[in-house]
Amino acid sequence: MSKATRSLDAPTLELLAKGSPVLLLSADAKGRPHATYSWAIALSDKRLRIAVDRGGHTSANWQKTGQAAVQIVGQGGRNLLIDGRAKRLAPALQCEAAMEPWELAIRSVLDQSWPGVATSSLRYRWPRERAAAMRRFERGLYRELLADA
Repeated sequence: MSKATRSLDAPTLELLAKGSPVLLLSADAKGRPHATYSWAIALSDKRLRIAVDRGGHTSANWQKTGQAAVQIVGQGGRNLLIDGRAKRLAPALQCEAAMEPWELAIRSVLDQSWPGVATSSLRYRWPRERAAAMRRFERGLYRELLADA
């Protein structure tokens, strides 16, 4: 494992600028952890935009504390824990009313990979009959998260 940095390196920024499935992490008022799957896209080496389930645990926890973490699992051979301050940008996304757009101001990026060990990438596999529609949804989601950036 390497030391934490304060921003995304150039290869990671290039990878995340295309959008990626991610794991969102938070803790409730009693310190209990919570994790959920979603999508994120890099705006810069210091900022991510994230789609968060409206009314879910992650949204509630991030609203209370502003503390947020995003885990990149295997994309481009990376296993990163990214944390920082989260801010909700709007009550809902236009492309999916059940989700909210959030922005993460990156505080630290910790490389959690082990030398010589590869992990499978986190990715979504849609049922064949929904795959094309879900890929269109993902492209639209990333476009909306980039809007006004």
